[in-house]
Amino acid sequence: MPVTPLGKVFHSARPHLGWAVFSVIFSVLVVAIALIPPALVQRLVDNVFVVSVADGDFTSRRNLLLLLIGGIVGANVVRAGFIFLRNTFVEVYSQRASRDLKQEMYDHIQAQSFGFFHATRTGELMARMTNDIEMVRGLLAQGLMQGATGVFFFVASAAILLALNWQLALLSMVTAPFLFLTTFRLRRELHPAITDVRAQFSRLNAAVQENISGIRVVKSFMRHDHELGKFRRENEGLTKKRNLAIGVWGKYMPAMEFLSGISSAVVLLVGGWMVIHGRISLGTWVQCNGYLWMIVQPMRTLGDVANQVAMAGASAERIFEILEAAPTIVNPPAPRRPARIRGDVELRGVSWGLGGRPILRNISLHAPVGSTVAIMGPTGSGKSSLVNLIPRFYDPDEGQVLIDGIDARELDLALLRDSIGLVAQETFLFSDTLYGNLTYGREDASLEQVQKAAVLAQAEEFIQPLEEGYETVVGERGIGLSGGQKQRASIARALMKEAPILILDDSTSSVDMETETRIQRALRNLDHRVTTFIVAHRISSVLHADEIVVLDRGEIVERGRHDELIARRGLYAEYFDVQYADRERTAEGG
Repeated sequence: MPVTPLGKVFHSARPHLGWAVFSVIFSVLVVAIALIPPALVQRLVDNVFVVSVADGDFTSRRNLLLLLIGGIVGANVVRAGFIFLRNTFVEVYSQRASRDLKQEMYDHIQAQSFGFFHATRTGELMARMTNDIEMVRGLLAQGLMQGATGVFFFVASAAILLALNWQLALLSMVTAPFLFLTTFRLRRELHPAITDVRAQFSRLNAAVQENISGIRVVKSFMRHDHELGKFRRENEGLTKKRNLAIGVWGKYMPAMEFLSGISSAVVLLVGGWMVIHGRISLGTWVQCNGYLWMIVQPMRTLGDVANQVAMAGASAERIFEILEAAPTIVNPPAPRRPARIRGDVELRGVSWGLGGRPILRNISLHAPVGSTVAIMGPTGSGKSSLVNLIPRFYDPDEGQVLIDGIDARELDLALLRDSIGLVAQETFLFSDTLYGNLTYGREDASLEQVQKAAVLAQAEEFIQPLEEGYETVVGERGIGLSGGQKQRASIARALMKEAPILILDDSTSSVDMETETRIQRALRNLDHRVTTFIVAHRISSVLHADEIVVLDRGEIVERGRHDELIARRGLYAEYFDVQYADRERTAEGG
């Protein structure tokens, strides 16, 4: 029998089951203490209020009154203490379970391959990490507490009522089957409606996240109204779906209230008739009425519990949809861990595509240790895709990526990626200090090592004049820096690893040519041998490469050194002519 998503939630919370057990124990104690006052009220009515003066002396009745009232007050004080302990234990249980679920989900997201993030928007992941887990936590806390307490109240009160007066007991439960049936139908209809609400909330959250991330684009293109319209549509969609869920709730709740109210009215009528005809005492009727409330109240809360189960069930489905998504890039069962990676990189007959669309076709190239390979080509030709295969962000559909002669899929994934310094096409800096960003891959680095990397990347020249220097907080995504400054900081971060393989994916596109020349000179004179891959659009970035590979539509169409490619008058020569035409015209005019 397949385990439901909610079953998986409770299974994942097993390490904290002790707290739940204690909360259930105190729920039982809460119910047990709550059963005492109705019995004391029965004696209070029959032995203090109803008897005449002739039936007993005033002093004994007064003492009994004080004793019974003291018992009721004492029972309520003890019950309040048990409620506090019950609530404390159930909150600890739910908080710890949700904490572990969040951690497990975050760890799983971190382990996902790049393809997962292509298919899932950041805002949707955030909604599942926060709101959906909070819905599940609410069920573990309030749902468990209400459910356990309600069941104990129902069973214990029904048993006592049967002992006191079986007719009233059966009458009090005559509507129970109809209430349970109504609750079942409510949950069945509410679940898909709540699922739609959660999904729409994720879309709204994703729209907000996307808009804030791209606020510069929105403002520069004056697309405020367009973005407001997008948000309005998603927000109205959420309201409509919530209204549908409320409609389901509203359809069944009046019926549940009516059924529980009818049960109370019938018992009051029949119990009153029994009192009038001397079948039971007034105190017994009051006592039965107290236990009747303990039977009816759990049936009244069935709707709330059903609503919590529906919301938590929909959220649990969305949570485990993420948790059960298997990463496509994983460590091999028996990973190879050579003593060190030297940096010899070879691609043999590599083909790769994404979403059924071929991107790279039959790529073969070899970068010996310490060499520099430049990759050029028009936009969309597969340049970034090619270098993304080296650290195993993706695996080729055909062919092999070899590191020191070993298939990258056989290497320990952590060792492989630790041996690669990467400056991605989309420069990303964390909302941290410059020092924190530069040491992201080497937290044990000294200030001298950081400064050395910054000098090599030509970042020292803009860091040094800053009032707080390396302790300057750059802001979210490095918003406090220019494009060129972010690129130089990213290069310094990559150089901090002192890795044998360095990948620079269009990493100097925002840097002026003079600074770029200094960076290239520094890279050629590193203290250790580095195999470098340079993805670029500018000829100036690749002039000194040992081999220049030109891609077009995912295939290698040219390869060689700068002078060789110029002599062939192919695609590379066309780039050269376009980029240097203005310079030549200026020289001729001068």
